[in-house]
Amino acid sequence: MTSQSAALSFGATPLLDEPISYKPGADETSLNLTISACYRHVFGNTMPMESERLGSAESRLRNGSISVREFVRLLAKSPFYRSRFYEVVAPHRSVELAIKHILGRPPVDEAEVSTHVAMIASEGFEADIDALIDSDEYTNSFGEHTAPHICAWNSPAGAPQASFNRIAALEQNFAGSDSAIGSRSQLLYSLAKSQPLNIRVPVQVYRSQAGTGAAFSGAKQGAFVPVRRTTSDGGDSSRLRGDLYVGFGLGQRSQEVFQRSPGDTADQLQALIRAAYRQVMGNPHLMESERVLTSESKFIEGYLSTREFIRAIACSPEYRRRFFESNAPYRFVELNFKHLLGRAPNSQAEVSEHIRRLAVDGYEAEVSSYVDSTEYQTFFGEDTVPFPRIQTENGRDQIGFNRHLSLVQGYSSSDSIQASSTLVNSLAAKALPAGWSTTTVRINRSSVFSGSVDPTTKRYRIVVNAQPAGGRQRTPNASYLVSGKDMTTQLGYIHRRGGRIVSITEVA
Repeated sequence: MTSQSAALSFGATPLLDEPISYKPGADETSLNLTISACYRHVFGNTMPMESERLGSAESRLRNGSISVREFVRLLAKSPFYRSRFYEVVAPHRSVELAIKHILGRPPVDEAEVSTHVAMIASEGFEADIDALIDSDEYTNSFGEHTAPHICAWNSPAGAPQASFNRIAALEQNFAGSDSAIGSRSQLLYSLAKSQPLNIRVPVQVYRSQAGTGAAFSGAKQGAFVPVRRTTSDGGDSSRLRGDLYVGFGLGQRSQEVFQRSPGDTADQLQALIRAAYRQVMGNPHLMESERVLTSESKFIEGYLSTREFIRAIACSPEYRRRFFESNAPYRFVELNFKHLLGRAPNSQAEVSEHIRRLAVDGYEAEVSSYVDSTEYQTFFGEDTVPFPRIQTENGRDQIGFNRHLSLVQGYSSSDSIQASSTLVNSLAAKALPAGWSTTTVRINRSSVFSGSVDPTTKRYRIVVNAQPAGGRQRTPNASYLVSGKDMTTQLGYIHRRGGRIVSITEVA
C-alpha cells in the first residue's frame, strides 16, 4: 500500500505534492483555491455559511494588504472558530485542535499541551494563537503564502513515528468535521502515558465482501457492506455541538463581563444592576421590596462604584435572610466565595478563617473581607460585576473546577433552595465533591439536599393563617405536611376553608 492510499484510508486529504499557495498578483483561481483551503483546514472541515465567512479579511487578502499567514491568523481568532473549538470543548481538546489546524500535526507530548494550556490561562486564547502562527515551525512549514495543511502524513524528519497514528486519531474520517467528533480530547491518554495509539478503521469506511463471516454472507462479489456501529465513538451519530459548560449550568466558558464605563446609558446601567443581583443573590427572583433601591439610585447617579454596590447587596437584609440566618455557617461562607469572588473555596483552612472572622468580627466584616481583598481587586476592580471564574488559573487546583460545578448545581437553580453545605466533606477530606467525581456526566441535586428528585414524591410544609367557618378571627400558623402529589388537593381545601397561605417550604 502506498503512503498516499494509507492516508486516504484513514480520512486524510491526498498528500500535497505542491501545497496550495497564493502570492499578490496571482490569478483569481489560485486565490479562490487558497481561501477555500484555509477555511477547510483551519475550521476543521467545517465550512461556514456565507454570513459566517470573514468577508473583510478575504478582501484584504485579495488586494494584497495581508498575507495568507495573516488571513489564517484572522480565521483562528474569529468568533466562528472560538465558538466551535474553544468555548465548547475541554482545554486539552482545544489545544490539540489548534496545533492541528495551524501547524498541521498532532501535539508531540503532554508537556507541549500543558505549555499551551498555561499560556491560554495566563495570556488568553488569542495570545496562544499568535504563538503558534508566529513560530519558526509555521514559518518553515508554510511561510507567508502557503495555506496550512496536514504535514504528519509525510512523516517529516524529526517527528516521532507516533505522530502518524495520532493524526489518524484526530482526523477520524474523510467527510466528518472536527466540531462533530466531540468535546473530549482524542489524545489525552496517549500523550499522558507516552504510549502510541492503535489506528482504528473509521466506522464510515466500507469493507469489501472479500472478508469472511456472517456479515458478508450472501453478498455479491465486489459489493461493499457498511460496518455496523455497536458503540458511540464520536462519529456521525454524535451531537454536532453542545456546550459542555452550559450542560454544567455555567452558561459558557468565556463568561459575559458586565463593567461600568463612562457614558453608559440608562438601559446599560439597568443591565449592570440585573447582573449584580443575579450574581450576588444566587440567581434569584426578587420582588421590588427585596431590592436595595437606595443603593441602586446612588449607583445610577455615580455615588457608588460597582464594587460598593456589590457590597451593599451582600450586606442587605435580604442577603442576610437568605444566606446567613437560614443556613449553616459553612454554607454561608462557601456561598460568599461563589457570589463575591466567583470561585469555590480552596481549602478547609480558608473556610475556617472566614468562619472565625464571622464569629469574632461579625457579619459585615465577613462580607467586606471578600470585597476589599486583593483577589477581588485583581479580577474585578472597581467597575466589574463579579462572574464565575471557571477558566484554569495559575495557583488554583484542578479540583476547584469540580467544586465550582457542585456549587452551581444547575443553570436555572437558585442558591437559596439549599441550607446545608455542599463542600464540607470535599474540603475536609481533600476529595472530589459528592456527585461530581466525573465531569462527563452531569448529576443534578441529589436527594440528600432536595428530598427527592421527583417533585410528586417530595414533601412540603404549608403554613397558613386559618379562619374557622363563620368566624372573623384567624388562627395563626396552622400547618400541614403534604406530599407533592397531594399539593393541589390540599391547597383547594385551605382556600375553601378561608385560609391564607403564609409559606410553602420543601421538607428534606
